[in-house]
Amino acid sequence: MPPRPSLPSTRTLLNTALALAALAALIILLTRSAPSPGIEIERRHPPGGVDAVRVHVAGAVLAPGLVEVDPGDRVGDAIAAAGGASPDGDPDALNLARRVLDGERIEVPRIGGRATNAPALIDLNRATQRELESLPGIGPARADAIVAAREFRPFESSDDLLERSVIPLSVYEAIRDLVTTSSARR
Repeated sequence: MPPRPSLPSTRTLLNTALALAALAALIILLTRSAPSPGIEIERRHPPGGVDAVRVHVAGAVLAPGLVEVDPGDRVGDAIAAAGGASPDGDPDALNLARRVLDGERIEVPRIGGRATNAPALIDLNRATQRELESLPGIGPARADAIVAAREFRPFESSDDLLERSVIPLSVYEAIRDLVTTSSARR
């Protein structure tokens, strides 16, 4: 009878398993893609064929009426295009950093008055993809995520966007005053 081969020791098996695990980890580290910078940058381009945005600027401005601004411009830019606020105007009553929407009306209140024509709120449960993308920080991917989340379960409040991890806090803070929710979907 030939001699029986000896089995490797437990220590040898453990060392071999650890070496294989280390080799696998090294291969994974070497073959993974470049590290993410941790920042999501969204470029906002106007819809095809849109080269200007027209806004009605009214109230306490020097030249009220229809003004034309570039896509992506802000309320402050639209007021400046209307000649700026009149001496009795109170532009600080408005969010001058908000991006304007084509066809909206911006009313600069008089000092001591209040803004009366805030833009219509966008309903998270009913808005179209395009309406969602008009919100600051919401591009096609985030609009898709909002639509998918509401199809799964309608939003009860805008806070659901955060609670369900649909968008990050920084984007939510930019849109929270621009959105609402309805109880029934289309």
